[in-house]
Amino acid sequence: MKQFEFLTLKLFVAVAETGSVSAAAERSSIAAAAISKRITDMEHAAGGQFFYRHARGMALTPAGRELLQHAREIIFSVDRMHNDLSGYANGIKGHVRVAATGSAVSEFLPHELKRFGELHPNIVIDLTEWTSQRIVDAVMEGRAEMGIFIDPHTRPDLVTFPYREDELCIVVPTGHPLAGRPSARFADITAFDFIGLEPQSSIGQMVATEGGAQLRLRINVRSTDGLCRMVAAGLGIGIAPRLVVETHVKSMSIEIVPLAEPWAQRSLLIGVRSEEGLSTPARIFLQHCRAG
Repeated sequence: MKQFEFLTLKLFVAVAETGSVSAAAERSSIAAAAISKRITDMEHAAGGQFFYRHARGMALTPAGRELLQHAREIIFSVDRMHNDLSGYANGIKGHVRVAATGSAVSEFLPHELKRFGELHPNIVIDLTEWTSQRIVDAVMEGRAEMGIFIDPHTRPDLVTFPYREDELCIVVPTGHPLAGRPSARFADITAFDFIGLEPQSSIGQMVATEGGAQLRLRINVRSTDGLCRMVAAGLGIGIAPRLVVETHVKSMSIEIVPLAEPWAQRSLLIGVRSEEGLSTPARIFLQHCRAG
């Protein structure tokens, strides 16, 4: 079988992820006709189809799904090689692609990254904020070397390590009927207008699982900062990570009420595809986070 070119594999992945040649062309800045020819030539060389063609787009065949897994691994390895080698050429020892939840970015990583930068000034951390499920997918697909996410959004083929413990709390405006209480149950908040975090977030999914249909949802926001501002404006109450909310208490008219539910205690995990397969900078950062 004729060997596939690296660029062709990258374009194949782009088509697989976007579902169409036109979308892949826009993402890759390469003409759609050129991408289509490369995909067709690759199928001819392999002796089979990698895509089903439909009027609404393209979908992977079983052979295509198999190729996608291998192509992502190849791209991940080549990108890591370029990052490591370019680091030596530019005086930078390497880059580490990290994906983390909003709570990890807000609560723990600022101090973590400050200490790491002081110890390893020539290692650059490329940090992306995503939801837990998207982080796990990104690590498994090679789009991130390391992920920090909320348990239980893991999977058996992901190598995980304990990172930090997190606590959810109820955020209420000053003077609210729940303000000043030693704690409150989830059932206690259903009588009030509710400010939610986006449904795809770990907290949004957890609230929905625990009885989101009972809530008087007023508005969804994307960040804990936005939630706190909405609560301070009197639009409702919300549930958010306590350590993040504490940074806003002095500057906003809000108060914290402990959430007396077992699921309010959360564990954050670090996940990698393989500890042995990490680049040297990524291994150094992993060791730093685990020792923190």
